[in-house]
Amino acid sequence: MHLNAEVIFYGGTHPDAKVTVDGKEIMIRPDGTFRYHFVLPDGAFEIPVVATSPDGAETRRGVLRFERSTTREGDIASTTQPPLGVPMGRKRS
Repeated sequence: MHLNAEVIFYGGTHPDAKVTVDGKEIMIRPDGTFRYHFVLPDGAFEIPVVATSPDGAETRRGVLRFERSTTREGDIASTTQPPLGVPMGRKRS
């Protein structure tokens, strides 16, 4: 058996707004919706999602907090995940 996890962030805003996830700009569809897949390794994460109006006059911000702690019994490996480097939003100890 092998096991791993990911989280999908999704939402919507003005189609011409700018949306960032942990400071990285993401694509917005023509209708203003967005989706972002986040590979979720073990650890604690605090990930801000920010939308800024097209004229820069208004900003809205939400913070998503996650913690993953995997335990394994028997022969269970991690499913291969894309290379991460330092995962976004990882809280420092």
